[in-house]
Amino acid sequence: GGGFSVQLPLKFNDFTVTETDPKSAALRTHVVGVKSQEGIKFTASRIVYRKGADSAKSFFSNFEKAGSRSSAPRGALHAAGRRAVDLVERKGNAVVYQRAVLLESDLLLMIVEAPREHEALVEGLTKRFFDSLRISTP
Repeated sequence: GGGFSVQLPLKFNDFTVTETDPKSAALRTHVVGVKSQEGIKFTASRIVYRKGADSAKSFFSNFEKAGSRSSAPRGALHAAGRRAVDLVERKGNAVVYQRAVLLESDLLLMIVEAPREHEALVEGLTKRFFDSLRISTP
């Protein structure tokens, strides 16, 4: 229902959450995700905002600012033909890879979380996951 597809390394679950709180920025979130026995998590979420493009651009701007403060900024990035930002965060014994993709009025967020002991394995899987994104509807 989210109008996107990604390749995941394991069997996955997908669901949609509709937010009933009228004060919430998100109206609906379409999610696909999986968690391995080793604790490696892959999720892709398309967030549909109540205020549409204005909200999507605002939240995307937050990712851009975080990316510019990163120790290794990636510069301009595109995913599935759209503006994107990649972030990597290492804290404690976990590593988190994130890609935010700005759609016309939505935001697509891809996340890979893993224990640091699996970081080398996850790095390659993350690239394949991120590069597999296909948008099928605007």
